[in-house]
Amino acid sequence: MCAEVAATKRKIEGNQADFSSYWAALVKTCPLAVLGVGSQGEVLFWNPGAEQMFGWTEEELLGKPLPTIPDGAEPEFQVILELQLHGIAQQAKDVVRRRKDGTLIFLQLWTAPLQDNNGQIRAKLAILSDKSDAARAEQERTRLVTTGKQAAGHAHSMERFKELLEAAPDAIIEVDAAGRIILVNAATEQMFGYTRDELAGQSVDQLVPEESRMRHTLHRQGYGECPIRRPMGSGLRLQGQRKDGTRFPVEISLSPVKSADGSSTAAVIRNVTDREKAETGFREMQSRLTAELSAANRELELRTDEAERANRLKSEFLASISHELRTPLHTIIGFSQLLAEELEGPLNEKQKRFVEHVHRDSFHLLELINDVLDISKIEAGRLDLHREVFNAVDAVREVLASIAPGAQAKQISLQMSDYPPLRVHADRLRVKQILLNLLSNAVKFTPEHGVISVECGQQQDAAAFSVTDSGLGIRHEDQEVIFDKFHQVGPTTKGVREGTGLGLAITKHLVEEHGGRIQVESQLGCGSRFSFTLPLA
Repeated sequence: MCAEVAATKRKIEGNQADFSSYWAALVKTCPLAVLGVGSQGEVLFWNPGAEQMFGWTEEELLGKPLPTIPDGAEPEFQVILELQLHGIAQQAKDVVRRRKDGTLIFLQLWTAPLQDNNGQIRAKLAILSDKSDAARAEQERTRLVTTGKQAAGHAHSMERFKELLEAAPDAIIEVDAAGRIILVNAATEQMFGYTRDELAGQSVDQLVPEESRMRHTLHRQGYGECPIRRPMGSGLRLQGQRKDGTRFPVEISLSPVKSADGSSTAAVIRNVTDREKAETGFREMQSRLTAELSAANRELELRTDEAERANRLKSEFLASISHELRTPLHTIIGFSQLLAEELEGPLNEKQKRFVEHVHRDSFHLLELINDVLDISKIEAGRLDLHREVFNAVDAVREVLASIAPGAQAKQISLQMSDYPPLRVHADRLRVKQILLNLLSNAVKFTPEHGVISVECGQQQDAAAFSVTDSGLGIRHEDQEVIFDKFHQVGPTTKGVREGTGLGLAITKHLVEEHGGRIQVESQLGCGSRFSFTLPLA
């Protein structure tokens, strides 16, 4: 029994010796890099696979620090070494290592601890496989997938481009450098009447009228020498020709096309028949309207000339008739005044009343004639101003004195403060006429026991005057037209209209002729305030 145990033990020990030789043979023939690293990082063994992978021989490295760790990867290597010395293995860990020639290689790392006869971990076993081929294969696979996706995307884009090309409303034609048709869309077939097969490879010149083909060829060749995006035949009327020989106006845009097959030209052709019809119609309508407008202008000029002539004749007639009427009126006024003075004998009460009426109404008629004469002079542009320097305050007081009797008859209070001299450069007679018109209107439209006040002063660089009354007032809508000719805003306090409605129109013109301005402020039932300015001396 003891002999059998001893024999078995010897057999096991012999097998173990055989196993050691097996291990050495395995490490030597393994195509992978197999190496042993001590606790200080020194190389303990280095198989031929490691020599082939890294370039160092075993003689160069035994007992020396492992040289395959790239700069910056030392901490990672130290961690792996520490883990091995504590019995923790690594399985297929991706690492980067350095070859003898300095290049880097992508590897997968497997590790296992190496123990001595007492079971103590003294070193580590490292097996490394080259991952570069796998990485290249993965990169190639990724590239092929990407290329496939790009090809699919390109195919989709080409399909979309084809759809857009076919949906375009304009004819699109691509021709090569020799002028042969490469590509057309559906609109080209519809526009020219040819099928794609009939146009493919044919000269694009056949789409041009025959008499224009030579010139078109020269233009096409010239474009080939300087291909830029631009309209074709700028400033020219271009025509296309259908298969049946009919022609139609076109508009063409050219663009150069660069591709792997060489240079070509894309032409976008638009049928502008409808647009030209619309433009022709517009031009005809414009010509017709221009002719009608010219005729209307001529008619208007004739009517304007007639109106100006009639207005001039009217003004001349008014001036003439006014002058003729004033002469007998002066006679009537003079003799009625003599009769009222009873120089030729006494008059009874009835006669005196008649003479007074004649005298008063003659003066009223003279005022109306003077207004008509003034407005006719204004319209004819013959109203002259005789300017002089004078004290406007004195002129105001003179006019107040002249209207005082009319104001007293209605028990109207005339008010004017003491003002210092206000020297103006104006026509004294016309300034008094302005004041007289405004004050007469104030008396006319102010009820009994009312108040009329006059103010004078300097306003910036002008002399300013205002006439304010407590009369009937003026509606807002009437204030806009109160200075128009023949316009009367309402009845007087006596209930009847008086005058011609020319007074304020004449007043406004006289103020503006002096370089001044006039305005009114009024409220119905609360009186009015007329203000105007004159130039200072």
